[in-house]
Amino acid sequence: MEQSLAEVRFLEIVYHFVKREHFRLIHWKEEGGIVWLEDERPKQKRLLRLQLRSYDWNRQLQTDLGRAEEAASRMRRQVNMRRAEVINIVFMPFAPVDEYETDRALPFTGGSRGSLRHIGVPMDALQDTLFPLASELGLKEMPPYIARTQLESEEDREQFSRTLTFMIRRMHKEELESDQQLFQQGKPRLTFVLLAAIILVYMYAESIGSTTSTSTLIALGAKFDPLILQGEWWRFFSAAFLHIGGFHLFMNGLALFYLGTAVERMYGTGRFLYIYTAAAFFGSIASFTFNDNVSAGASGAIFGLFGALLFFGVVHRRVFFRTFGLNIIVILLINLAFGFLVPMVDNGAHMGGLAGGFLAAATAGLPGAAKRSRQLLAFAASAAGAVILLTAGYSQTPEGEALQAVYYEMGREALADEREEEAAEYLERSITLSDQQGDEAGEITANAYFLLSYTEIQAGRDAEAASLLQQAVEIEDNFHEAWFNLALITFEQGNTEEAAEYVQKALNESREEPYLELEERINEELDG
Repeated sequence: MEQSLAEVRFLEIVYHFVKREHFRLIHWKEEGGIVWLEDERPKQKRLLRLQLRSYDWNRQLQTDLGRAEEAASRMRRQVNMRRAEVINIVFMPFAPVDEYETDRALPFTGGSRGSLRHIGVPMDALQDTLFPLASELGLKEMPPYIARTQLESEEDREQFSRTLTFMIRRMHKEELESDQQLFQQGKPRLTFVLLAAIILVYMYAESIGSTTSTSTLIALGAKFDPLILQGEWWRFFSAAFLHIGGFHLFMNGLALFYLGTAVERMYGTGRFLYIYTAAAFFGSIASFTFNDNVSAGASGAIFGLFGALLFFGVVHRRVFFRTFGLNIIVILLINLAFGFLVPMVDNGAHMGGLAGGFLAAATAGLPGAAKRSRQLLAFAASAAGAVILLTAGYSQTPEGEALQAVYYEMGREALADEREEEAAEYLERSITLSDQQGDEAGEITANAYFLLSYTEIQAGRDAEAASLLQQAVEIEDNFHEAWFNLALITFEQGNTEEAAEYVQKALNESREEPYLELEERINEELDG
């Protein structure tokens, strides 16, 4: 077949694949006559490499096939389809004059994931060779070729080639614009408002206290189960604006910047607001149900943005994996693994936010791709999940070692700020929780007794302080600070021999200077 006529037929085949058979043009190297197509039909993971080239000798063909294998590996990586089947179809206006061999068109079903097949198609036998290929590929029809009578002259062929080339380029441009439109549904204005809000809240918290202070966090609206159970439901939302320290703020702010701008561009500002709010709420109620610790941060909402991106992947699967999908999945898995491996990470908030964001995205729907039935189902699932979590959360009784530790920390902070009465209240709650659990008292309880003794000392009630210290050392026999304070109190009360016994217990655990000085004073008193 003449080269100019072969070019028209080749372009007709490319046009047919793209226009009528749902193949996507992903690369076109016009100089070499090479076209890469992706099969976008459901349940297909296949790439086609179409090439128009004549060969004088078989060795030229074999060299070209070797290059095709290298190109196939690069293209699989480029489109994130590493296990895709690749079919290299070489259309030859003039076949090699010596013997040559490529794979036969049949049995074409021998292809599998990750495989690469070469099919040689002599243009002189185009119809006979292409028909079995079309059958095995499951094409709807054969390309409707332009009548040969319309392609008699070189001028006619050139005109049809230019027209087909223009039409293929236009379809490719439209596909690219359609994909780009998916990421241009809104401008990320709200993301920057949220970033400014969490930074301003952080600065305010630091100005009145410390963002690492449990008392400050609770005062400003952190998630704290006992107060939520008393009616402070607004903490489900306010907790998302607080952060525990600068590093926490930096990491969540960075994640919000990248994920928030992406999601807001895909969903638009209104849908983004709904997704972010719903994810923050689901993260908080999941934390309320499964985690007794004080918690704060935008992590639940941020994991909800991951969920929104995953929903985008469900609706636009091929675009998702062709662009950012694999990276998002890897980052999400790393964050989930980090949460399960590192203590004190609120996995309830993370998992709740992830599920809440996915369901919220499904409820809101993507612009131009919303389905009412799917939206209603997602809304029903969201409502059911919220009811289950809230029912379980409000049915719980605030108790446990985590809550005991919270009250202890609040008491310690109050004592450091010289708020003795408030400190005593928190420390007594911590001790009460230990008694309610019925378990063997531990280090937190011993420390609570120890700090509570300070409030008694400040109030001038040394006998009560000594009693509390006795309870502390009964729990932790190696609590040398408690033994030392007990020695001081008994020495000042005139119980020198008892004080000597206590200071010796302190020295058995630690040879600190104040302990040695007190021992010397006690010995002087005993010797005198």
